[in-house]
Amino acid sequence: MTAKPLSESHATSDEFHRSYNNRTLRGHSRFGWMLEKWIGIPFNLIEKLISYLIVRPMNWLLRHLDGLSHKLEGTMLKTVLQHTIFPATIAAGLVIGFAVAESGASLQSIATLALLPVVIGMYVAPLERLLPYSRNWLEGGNDTSVDLMMFFSGALWNGFSKYLLSVFLLVNLVEAMEPYGHGLWPSQLPGVVQVFLFILIKDFFRYWYHRALHEVPFLWRFHAAHHSVKRLYWLNGIRSHPVEVIGQALLFALPFALLQPSAEIVMVAVLMQLTIGIFQHANIDLKLGFWEYIFSIGDNHRYHHYPDKGVGDSNYGGEFIVYDILFGTFHKVKGERPHDNIGIGTAPNYPMTMAGLYIAPFLPDQKIWGPHQTAQVNSTDRANKNNMLADI
Repeated sequence: MTAKPLSESHATSDEFHRSYNNRTLRGHSRFGWMLEKWIGIPFNLIEKLISYLIVRPMNWLLRHLDGLSHKLEGTMLKTVLQHTIFPATIAAGLVIGFAVAESGASLQSIATLALLPVVIGMYVAPLERLLPYSRNWLEGGNDTSVDLMMFFSGALWNGFSKYLLSVFLLVNLVEAMEPYGHGLWPSQLPGVVQVFLFILIKDFFRYWYHRALHEVPFLWRFHAAHHSVKRLYWLNGIRSHPVEVIGQALLFALPFALLQPSAEIVMVAVLMQLTIGIFQHANIDLKLGFWEYIFSIGDNHRYHHYPDKGVGDSNYGGEFIVYDILFGTFHKVKGERPHDNIGIGTAPNYPMTMAGLYIAPFLPDQKIWGPHQTAQVNSTDRANKNNMLADI
């Protein structure tokens, strides 16, 4: 697949950042940051509490793996792990998913929601430390505390979306369409095929929604919260503004009304989406080969988070990358690995607290970093980043 050409830079990153910072000192820093400060007092206290009780002790434990990580460099064991971790995890996810579905467990319970980040973190966080794609991404500032809060707030807003579905009478419409859906769904197919078919159909709508979030200025205001991250690691894939979460729930309601697979298939599909999602943001240096032409993982998504929107407006797939290939938004450069400089090129000082992420889309100065204004990495900077990556 031929990669999309990189757009030419019209100004260096340093020039743009100086211009942006001068303007934001008059706008966002005076109004937005003060608003974030006062509204965010309770959220900031919770962030600090999570940091001291959970994040710092966890990072202290994980640092003990750094020595082993350096010893793995250049070994056959590392090569084997790089090639096998992804397919082995997918296979294990399917087995566990069907076992959980048969047990009658539900992902909607508070206990399950609280347990999920613990289980996923215990598996992925050590792998990130042992096989890091970028050692610059091993620890952030307050991002883990914020992402933990965003995880539970996302569950809350998903619940609120169900209430909105009732208010807009969409639930009644879904129920009216349900009999037709049972007739259309190919329940005679093997369970594994049904699971991936369900995810593939869902991803079609996810692709166009995600693409609109990037290409429509109003929607980009809200999606920018997800791209505010300065590093990619296993937990920040769930960082989404409530407006984006609610919009997605409402958008998916009607198309899914006609699918109507069994509850067991939906359960396994949700677990598989989580499993695939692990490798979309995970800071693990894997050798994925052909898998990157099937799933939206690894380098595909690292390009998607480039500050240069000439590159970042690509690879929109949620779980699969097939729709990007079909509709011409797939970006992958043969023989190149993405650099680790990510974020919003037009907003280097984007708020990083939970309160700030909630407030930012509603601030008047957001036109400064609209999606059609690009702070692009010039060719020299890009070459330096790629050379730096080769030393990781």
